Amino acid sequence: MKKVLLMFMLSSTLILAGAEKVIGKWITEKAENGNQIIVEIYETQDKKYSGKIVELTMPVYTDGEFVGKEKMDLKNPDEKLKNRTLRGIDFVSGFDYSESEDKFENGKIYNPINGKTYNSYMKLQDDGKLLVKGSIDKKGIIGKKQYWTRYE
Repeated sequence: MKKVLLMFMLSSTLILAGAEKVIGKWITEKAENGNQIIVEIYETQDKKYSGKIVELTMPVYTDGEFVGKEKMDLKNPDEKLKNRTLRGIDFVSGFDYSESEDKFENGKIYNPINGKTYNSYMKLQDDGKLLVKGSIDKKGIIGKKQYWTRYE
């Protein structure tokens, strides 16, 4: 009985360790304008995984009516949120960890360039990068993927 209990405790710890590998700071691939987003992924109180924008590599506007101001969520469909800065918002949210597939699924990713939110999943790769895919369909067939790199 003690052996069974010990095995259960060890396997539970390993599952948790697998999920916790995603926690921390990641940097996205470069966007068309050269900007990258630094995202901090964390576990929420309801045992899901989300990630907030902690920094942008190009944090201020360099042209247009907002020159010199910190980048804002101008394309957000909610009028009340359009003037908030991008720093601090949840960029990815609501992911569940699937032990059987060793991936984070059923999440959402927000695109501040167009103000749209997409279905998303994340999976750690053998090389240490984080595959993040956003898609318009729930199965993840139609969409785009990026490989994020651990930051710091």
